[in-house]
Amino acid sequence: MNKVLKRTLTGLGLLAVLIGFILLTGLWDGKGQPFFDALLIIVMAYATYEMIVCVRASGYRVTVIPLCLAIAAIYPMITFFGYTGFFVTLGAAFVLAFCFFIFDGRVTLKDMLMSAFILLYPIAPIGLALVMTSLYGMIPLLVAAAAAMLSDAIAYYAGSAIGGKKIFPAISPKKTYAGSIIGLLGGAGGAMIVYALFEVAPLPINDVITFEALLPETYILFYCLAGTAIAIVSEIGDLFASRIKRELGIKDFSHALGSHGGLLDRLDSIIFAIVFMAIIMAFLV
Repeated sequence: MNKVLKRTLTGLGLLAVLIGFILLTGLWDGKGQPFFDALLIIVMAYATYEMIVCVRASGYRVTVIPLCLAIAAIYPMITFFGYTGFFVTLGAAFVLAFCFFIFDGRVTLKDMLMSAFILLYPIAPIGLALVMTSLYGMIPLLVAAAAAMLSDAIAYYAGSAIGGKKIFPAISPKKTYAGSIIGLLGGAGGAMIVYALFEVAPLPINDVITFEALLPETYILFYCLAGTAIAIVSEIGDLFASRIKRELGIKDFSHALGSHGGLLDRLDSIIFAIVFMAIIMAFLV
């Protein structure tokens, strides 16, 4: 099967599963949200597992206990305490990682810093996604995810079709200027799709906050600008993940998703988009 076609079919299958969980959040007057949050926790756990396997293969002795405790505690802490619970969970995990470094002579400074890095990537950004669904409902998170995903997809197909000069061939040999520029349109388009489906249509969803209500006079402009900005941020996230893989000497974080690589390979652009949207919401709300 053609590689591009196989990648497309795999992507559509994953998208169908994701849409199903998204629509569950609108059931029972928004009480279906825990189904989607459970998916986020599973994603967080598996992405963390992928990162641990990769860095251990590169010789790092990662301290797993603080990471596992953070994953187990972060959802109930966010549910009851919001942002405070999020920061307390990460802070406690950092302190525990430092304690292992202090009291276990086998753990080097590099090992401890790598454990701390995994708390920041991918645990913290996916934790921010849980914070956003808890405080704001699904729409802000979906804007971040849809803009990043459509930007990434359009940049991939446009870059494959047009070709041209590479941006950073030493880090990401397939990323071109043409694909990245056209991908900006995908970011704006992804944000507008969220608006069309969940504010105009509207499909059932947990919509604690809508941007039409939050920004009644400028919501269309906001969607377009936010989507374009997320496309830029997601490109940086993609390059960041590529640099990590080059440093670790790997092509993909795993082969869990076949031609798409691992779960982290699909999340690389979305992770930065989530952080960006969380910052925007902190100013807007």
